[in-house]
Formats: sequence, C-alpha cells, structure tokens
Amino acid sequence: MINSSSEPWVGTEAEIESIDRLRSLENLLQLTDRIKSLEAELTQVSTTRVLTPTEQLDAEQQLIAMRASPPWRVGRVVTMPLRIVRRMLRRNSQR
Repeated sequence: MINSSSEPWVGTEAEIESIDRLRSLENLLQLTDRIKSLEAELTQVSTTRVLTPTEQLDAEQQLIAMRASPPWRVGRVVTMPLRIVRRMLRRNSQR
C-alpha cells in the first residue's frame, strides 16, 4: 500500500539532500567569514597614510641632505671596513 500523506519521504535520498544542504550552508558561512575578513583588511590598508607627491618630494630632499651631511659621511667612512668584511664573508659563504 502507498502512503499518500503529505509528510516528506525520509530515506537515503532525503538524507543525502540534507547533508548536501548542510555542506552548502557551511560553505556559504565560510565564504561569508572570508569576505568579512577581507573587507576588514581592505579597510585597514585603506586607512594607511600615503604621502602626497609634495610630502614625498620633501622626504626625498631631506634624505639627500642627510646623506650629504658631515656626520653621515664620517659614519660611512668609519663603518666601511666592517661592511667590506661582511660582504667578503657573504661571498665566501655562498660558494
């Protein structure tokens, strides 16, 4: 005899559909979490201060002036032997 009630049929196909639905909902939840984290990261990156062209030019000029200053040049001369030895050690370790 065929059961003609309005209740859904419960069996292996219904279980598979239920499992597939759960998996799709879990996948949707994971994608939603990923989108939220990417949006937060984008907001953080967007708020990072970027120099305007005028500020960048000013910073470059300050760097050039610092490198031309006597203390910088004396420091370069004083540290030159150490830099040469370090460079030689790096070359020998690569061989």
